[in-house]
Amino acid sequence: MARRRGLLLLAGLVLVGVVVYLPSLSASYLLDDYLHSSMIDGNYPVHRGPFDLYDFIDGDERTVFVDRGMLPWWSHPSIRIRFLRPLPSVLRWGEQRLFGHATFPPHAHSFLWWIAAVLAALRLFRLLVPERKALLATVVFAFAPCHALPIAWLANREALISLTFGALALGSYVRWRQRGGAGHGALAAALFVASMTGGEYALCFGGFVLAFELIVHHDGAGKRALGLLAFAAPALAYLAIRAKLGYGTEGSGFYEDPLREPMAYLGVAPRRLAMLFSGEWLTLDLDSMDQSSPSWMLAVLVVGIVALVMVPLRRALAGAPDDERRRMGAMALGSLLALVPVVAVDPSPRVLGAPMLGLALVVALVLDCAWFPPAPLPRRGVAEFTGLVALALGFSHLVHGPMTAWTIAERYRRASVQFVKSVAELRGHVGRQPAELVAVRASNSSFFVPFALDPGGKLPDRWRVLASTGHVLGLRRDARTLELIAPKDQSLVAWNLFRHRSATMQTGEVFETPGLRVTILEVGPLGPRRARFELDRDLDDPSLAWFSETAHGEFPEETPPKAGFGQPYDP
Repeated sequence: MARRRGLLLLAGLVLVGVVVYLPSLSASYLLDDYLHSSMIDGNYPVHRGPFDLYDFIDGDERTVFVDRGMLPWWSHPSIRIRFLRPLPSVLRWGEQRLFGHATFPPHAHSFLWWIAAVLAALRLFRLLVPERKALLATVVFAFAPCHALPIAWLANREALISLTFGALALGSYVRWRQRGGAGHGALAAALFVASMTGGEYALCFGGFVLAFELIVHHDGAGKRALGLLAFAAPALAYLAIRAKLGYGTEGSGFYEDPLREPMAYLGVAPRRLAMLFSGEWLTLDLDSMDQSSPSWMLAVLVVGIVALVMVPLRRALAGAPDDERRRMGAMALGSLLALVPVVAVDPSPRVLGAPMLGLALVVALVLDCAWFPPAPLPRRGVAEFTGLVALALGFSHLVHGPMTAWTIAERYRRASVQFVKSVAELRGHVGRQPAELVAVRASNSSFFVPFALDPGGKLPDRWRVLASTGHVLGLRRDARTLELIAPKDQSLVAWNLFRHRSATMQTGEVFETPGLRVTILEVGPLGPRRARFELDRDLDDPSLAWFSETAHGEFPEETPPKAGFGQPYDP
C-alpha cells in the first residue's frame, strides 16, 4: 500500500509538473544554447571539446573574440567567463550528437533531472520530518519558480544536476550523522563530488552542512570536523582544480567571482542577498523586476518578511520534538547560508534551487502547524496570527509560486520562438552568410544572432554591436564615420555582462578593434552617451549588413544615414 501511494504521489507530481513547466518543454534554444550548439558543431571561433562547453571566454583568447565581434568594443580588457561544469557539458554534447538540433529531446532530458531533484528532495525531507510535513515541503519545492528557467534553458541544466546530487548527498550526510556507519559517510562525500561535477551551484550545500554541525550535532570537535570534511574535501578539491585550470570570471558586471574579485563581490552582496531572500519567500520573478529599487526599500521588505514569519515559526518549532526542532533550525539557517555562493551572479529565481530546500521545509512547518493542529485552536492572538501568516505563505508557495513558474517558462518560451522567427526574417534580408553584421543598437540577444543566422551553423566573418541602449541618434560625419548619441539619462553601453560598472570610461578615451576605432566624445552620469565610430570601409559597402533590435525582439534591417545627415534608431 505504501509503495502504491508513493507511485501515485510521483505520478501526481509529474502530471502537475508537466502542466506547470509545459512552456519550458516546448521552448527553442535560448541565449548560450546557440553557443553550445556552435561549439559542438565545430563552428565556434575557438575549439571546444566535450567537457568545455561552459568555457565561454578565456582571457588568452580575447583577441580572437574581439576580432570576430563576439566581444563588443566596450568589453573589459581582462574579461573572463569560464565555468567548471564537466558533467552538464558532456551530457549536452552527447545529446546533440544523438538528436541533432531537435529541441524537445534535450528539454525532456532537463525535465527528467527536475523529477530526479524532486525525488531527492522528498528523500531528504523524509529523513528530517514526519511524512505529512515532508510531502508539503516536496510540493512547495517541486513547483517553485527556481526550476522554470533551468528546464527551459538547456545551458542552465547544470543547476538541476548539481541540485539533484547535492540533495542526495545532503540526505546521505543526514543519515550518516544520525545513524553512523562509514558507508553512509563515504556515499555522502561521493555524492557531493558528483554535485561538484555539475558546477559551482554545489557549493551552496556547504551552508546546510555547516548549519547542521553548528545546531544539530554536539558529539565532540573530532566528529564535527569529520562531518564538515564530508563536504569540505570535495569542495576544496573542486576549487583547487578550478583555480589550477584558470576557471572563474573576471571583469563582468553580471558575475562577481569572490575568489578573483572579492571587493566587487562584497560590494554587491548586501543588495543581492536582500533580493534573493525576498524573491524566494515571496516567489517573485526577479528576472522581470526593476532591479534598481532603492536599497532602503529592499531592507524594509526583508525586515517585514522576518517580522511576519518569526512568530509563527517559533510557535511551530515550539510544538516539535527537540531533535526535529534542531533539524528544522539547521535547514532554516542552511537556506540562508546557501545564498552566499549564488550572490556571485545577478539575482534570478534560477539560482535558488538549493536554498529552496531549506525554505520549503520551513514553509511546510508553518503550514502544518496552522492547518493540522493536534487540537482546535482559538481564533485570537498568536494562533490567529499564525493562521493568517500560513494563509499568506500557502497562497505564495502553493498558488502564486506555480503560477510564477509557468509565467517565467512561458515568457522564455515566447522569447525563444520570437528569436528564431526574427533571425529567419533577418536572414531573408541579408542572406545566410553576410561578410560582416553591424548592429547599430541592440540588447544582449543580438550577440547570439550570428550563431543562429545560418542553418548550417557557419558564422559571419565578423559582427559588431555599436551600442547597447534604448533610443539612439545616428549622425553620419563622412563616408566611414558614424556618431551615436544616447539620451542624457542613458548610456551607449550595457554595464553588465561584458564590463563591470567600476571600469568607467572617460571623455577622449579611444577603443580600437580590428576594422573599428571608437572615440568617447561625452560621458553622462550613467556612462558614455556620445561616441564616434570609424570603420575601415565605407558605411554603404555592400559587405556590411546593418540591423538593430526592437523591444519586441525583432531584428529589422537598417541603413546608415547619408553623409551630413542623421537618423534615429528606436527600440
